[in-house]
Amino acid sequence: MYNPSFQITPIILKNIEEIGRVFGYLKAIQLPKAYRQEYIKKVAAETVHASTAIEGNTLTQDQVAKVIGGEKVQAIERDIREAKNYFETLEHIREVAKQTEIFSQQTILELHKRLLSGIDDSIAGKYRNNQVRVSDYLPPEAWQIPNLMADFVEWLNAPIPQGLSPIIYAGIAHYQLVAIHGFRDGNGRTSRAFITLYLMKNEYDITSSFALESYYNRERKNYYNALSTADRARTKNGQPDLTTWLEYFTTGFLVEAERAQSRILEFLSTQQKLSGVSLTDTQRTILKITANKGTTAMADYLEKLKMSQKGVYKALQKLIELELLEQFGERKGSRYTITGKGLNYAK
Repeated sequence: MYNPSFQITPIILKNIEEIGRVFGYLKAIQLPKAYRQEYIKKVAAETVHASTAIEGNTLTQDQVAKVIGGEKVQAIERDIREAKNYFETLEHIREVAKQTEIFSQQTILELHKRLLSGIDDSIAGKYRNNQVRVSDYLPPEAWQIPNLMADFVEWLNAPIPQGLSPIIYAGIAHYQLVAIHGFRDGNGRTSRAFITLYLMKNEYDITSSFALESYYNRERKNYYNALSTADRARTKNGQPDLTTWLEYFTTGFLVEAERAQSRILEFLSTQQKLSGVSLTDTQRTILKITANKGTTAMADYLEKLKMSQKGVYKALQKLIELELLEQFGERKGSRYTITGKGLNYAK
């Protein structure tokens, strides 16, 4: 059975303790249904964008949001397919997490198949049958992969030793799947998708709170360097030492969890500031028109509202004063956009 080598350092202990505190907040906080739904959509777009961008996908996060929302974008077809596949794989993960009691090699193969479907069906869901090299790293030979994966899955399904967090196991799983490098393509995406599943099965549904992948994508060089530290810093018996990698992994988890907490606290602070603001039906309608169109002019409001231009102008100025709208240009050339605060009232 796979037996990883690592030490629990003060950094790891502190990270795990802080993660528990922040994640407890993220699970307990009650948010308005509309905001929660919109927030989860944003997390999904960020997750898909980050995990595919690490591998060279050129779509922006805005384009990813449109793709997974069913809209068409002008981009490389493979990049669009990768984004769709990753999003659909996240949906699959939610279903698997409800049903699967133990993990198997097929669990991982199915993730890979879904991620590579329509991109390279000849290798989707199949272990590689050739030797590969990844920069300076030489992964195990192809004939070793089934046994290595069997050992890995056996370890994964064994009870977690008392005192060890599932987050530690998720970090180890991430490293080992990348190290085995069981596929010709898509190893990184498969590893990141699998730890999302593993965490979800162990009460850490990050898909509802934050995109762990964003931490890796912001500093890709640091991400790859952290993964390679285990091969450079070996133990006395020659095994990879995962300690430094786990420090990096738990730090990234904490950083993204705290970012999520900050976003929610900012939203709640905005809600509190706006709670005493009373808007007329006309003002609310103006906000909805602006939210739907993105950028508007006076004519857009006059078309929808049975009011004089003077009346609409007065309502617009009040919304600008409340920082719910922003105005660009002057007089007839004025254009209006909605602010983040304004969106809370437009829903």
